[in-house]
Order: sequence, then C-alpha cells, then structure tokens
Amino acid sequence: MELNFPGVPDGGTLEAGQFGFGFKGPEHPLDRSPPSIPSVADPQTVVPIVSVNYRTGVLNFCSDDLECSVSVPYSTNFPGRTSYPFMITCHDIKPGVSKTFNVSLRFGSAGARVQDLSGDVLERYAEKYPFQINWNNRRPIGAIFLASSGINVATNPRRWILNEGKIDITTDQGKDAFRTALLKLADNSINVLKDTNAQGMITWDPEGQQFLESCYYGDPRLTPVLAPETEFKGDRGMNAIDEYFEKFRQAGLRVGVCLRPQQITMVNGKPVQGAADNQHAAEVLKQKLAYAKKRWGCTLFYIDSTVVVTGESLDPDVFKTVADAYPDVLLIPENESMRYFAYSAPLNSYMHHKVTSTPVGARMVYPKAFSVLLTSDQGDRPEDHDALITAVRNGDILLFNGWYNNDGVTNIKKLHEEATTKGSAKP
Repeated sequence: MELNFPGVPDGGTLEAGQFGFGFKGPEHPLDRSPPSIPSVADPQTVVPIVSVNYRTGVLNFCSDDLECSVSVPYSTNFPGRTSYPFMITCHDIKPGVSKTFNVSLRFGSAGARVQDLSGDVLERYAEKYPFQINWNNRRPIGAIFLASSGINVATNPRRWILNEGKIDITTDQGKDAFRTALLKLADNSINVLKDTNAQGMITWDPEGQQFLESCYYGDPRLTPVLAPETEFKGDRGMNAIDEYFEKFRQAGLRVGVCLRPQQITMVNGKPVQGAADNQHAAEVLKQKLAYAKKRWGCTLFYIDSTVVVTGESLDPDVFKTVADAYPDVLLIPENESMRYFAYSAPLNSYMHHKVTSTPVGARMVYPKAFSVLLTSDQGDRPEDHDALITAVRNGDILLFNGWYNNDGVTNIKKLHEEATTKGSAKP
C-alpha cells in the first residue's frame, strides 16, 4: 500500500541504532534515517511501530499482534519525496502454510505522541518481552585498563602500564615487582573509586594486550595462558591477579571484567578471535562469565563487539539467555537494539557520540530502562551538563577512567552531587 503526503514527512522506527545515538524523536526525513538505524521495525529486536510526522498530522504504522515487521523504507517519487509504500515482512513462512497479520494505521493531530496513538502496542510488547533487570545501584563505575598498545618494552610483552611500562616479567624478581606494582595500582584505584562514591570497577584486560590484533581478548579463562606472570604468588600464597581483585572486594566494591561473545582459538601459540553468531554466543558468554564470577566474584560485565559478521547486533535472545542464567549480574553490551534494554544496560558513549541518556524509544517500552554512559576523562561539556544531570536522576550509570585522578573524576563527583542535592538520584 502506498500513501501520499502533503510534504516530505519525518519519522522512522523507534530504534536508536546499535550505538544508541539515533532516535530522539522523528526529526529526520522518513526515507533518510541514519545508516546505523534499521528502516525495518522487526519485533524480534524493537517494538514494531513506524512513526510518521507529516506536519498537519501524525501517523503510526503498527504491527498490532507483534507478528510481522513493518517499514516505510523509501520514497517512490523523486525529487518530491511525498509518496511512500507501507510494507510488512515476516520470518519463517513454511511451504504450504498461511499466516495472517494484524496491522494498523493510527492517525492523530499534529503533535500527537507515539504513546498517544500506540500505547496498547507498547504495552503488548513489554508484556511479551518483559523488563527483567534487578539492579538498583546506579552509582558510577570505574573503568580500569592494565595494559596499553602504546607500551613497547621487550621484557614487558603484555604491555602492562605498571611502572610506566618498565616491567620485566622474564625473572622471578621481575614478576614479584609486577605483583607489587599491580597491587599498588589496585590501592590507588580504590582511592579514586571511593572518592567518587563508585559502586565498583571493570577491568578490561587482565590477560594483557600482547597480541593487539585479537584484543581485547574478553576471555578471563585465558589469563593464566596469555599472562602467566599474573599467577605469581606473593607472601599470602595468592596469585597476583586474585589478590588484585580481592583488594577491591574487601573495600566493598563490585568487580567486573570485559567479555566477548567470540570464541578464541589458539593458533601457533597466538589467540585468534572467531566470529560471533547467534547460535553459540550465549553459551560462550555464560562459560566466560561463570569463570570470572567463581574465581574473582565478578558481577559487572562489559561485553565487547556484540555484533555478528554481517554487522548487525546480536539477537536480543542471547542476552536474555545469559540474564536468565545469571540474574544477579549487570550485562553492559557494546552495541544494542531496543530489546537489549529488557535484559541489560547497554553502553552508550557520551565521549564518542555525545549520547546523554537512554534512548527515548527504549524508555517508551521500558520506563525503567537505563544505560551505562561512557564519559572517561571528559566528564561533561557545559552544553550537556543539564542533560547528564537528568540522566543520573533517571538512573543512567556513568562510566569513567578509574585508575588515576583526572578531570573526569572531578566532573563525575560534581554531577552526582548536583543530581542528588537538586533532584532524586537513584541510590
């Protein structure tokens, strides 16, 4: 079916795209959505609504029974761009089988909101894919990187940043010095985290960064293999890396690591990242998570590279499966689709994309949805200050570099203090 409009309409799906910076409202031309935002509203990943604003009125194109995808992908008349086909597509119609879909066109006056026209579809979607995160602590989280690609020291192949990279892991004396420096970094980090009233930290690279083409490795099980010096025992008889994580836990802080849904294979002694796929990603993540949770007590998990080889974000069911198995952890996937917010707190980057809140479309379906906003050393710009204050009050978590004092630490403290004193920040 094709509709003609009195002018070029704005709109699109409610999906913010895999980096979270797309949907803030239907402000871009209907046929020119940003590349990262699918033009098809597939109910497997997003509530199936296409919102169209044509100035004199508003139209929602909906899959009422959530059984098909809806889209308005292009214009049929150039250069006018006022005519558009309204299309439905679906998955898995078997030979000899018929399917019936219930779709609707909901018209409203200019200024009508998606909630006004399609509240029943939003509710139906949330009932089918319910919000299941139980994570009340919304204080900041510190990011810790133990290694850096900029380190190039022959006796420090894992590129540890400790002692400015001047580490020798080839001798027992050097390994003992590594352990001492690692624990000192932990102590310094704890002071920074406590100063910002952080809930905990995530360490990206306990395995080091020797093979840059494969990191971040995202497999804590390989720490003893890729970085055997982390197993060096001190006076307490504990491995260095175990004592490192214990220090944070003893200080009352949560701990976490970076995971990846790709499976690593060792080829000629080097780690090679495989491709992530929807069939195996959940099991790969569960195995890695279980190791880190049992060994170090990890409950915070940044999940890197959550995409398949064709570039799309992993199926939301991957994260549902992991969340079902481990309801007491917080999953923070790098990429996202709307339904991720039912099971996780996706990473959205203020530093890279100036994202200042959980996407509007996600909160239409899941009012309690929240993101982890990467601020790093940047803190906030004056023009974004009020938006970040609102984000904190609405429950978004700020992620900052937490292993040394920096401007970001100062700004994080100020943001949370202001949000708490002038509004009702989450505990």
